[in-house]
Amino acid sequence: MMEFYYIIHYVIYRYYRKNLESRTMSMGRACSILMVLFFFIILNIDYFVCLLLETPLHVDKPVAWVYIVLWAIFEYMIFFRNDIYREIFNEYDRLRDEPEMIAKCKQAKIFNYSLLVIDILLLIIVDYINNHK
Repeated sequence: MMEFYYIIHYVIYRYYRKNLESRTMSMGRACSILMVLFFFIILNIDYFVCLLLETPLHVDKPVAWVYIVLWAIFEYMIFFRNDIYREIFNEYDRLRDEPEMIAKCKQAKIFNYSLLVIDILLLIIVDYINNHK
């Protein structure tokens, strides 16, 4: 499970490394992109649950800030402490041309794009619901 979590970050990291960005900036972008994608899913789940149960929204600014801080701490513990991500991603770079790693990266890309598509579809649905109440 953790390996897949590393790989979903690695495919975004590798994309930004191809554009000649620094390792730290590439990793920061990978972490922030995934944070935003997961946060939009949490927001949409909260919206639909509150819509069905007719309760007020639970995710407001303080909850959002707590989420961001907890996510940053989690990402630091997983990746940035002692530059763990460099060791892991150097190993992934070394194994990049092997069929097993190609398949894992493909699955991670599908997962990342699926998150993006789900977020966009939920955004369209929420916009439609809000404009046609």
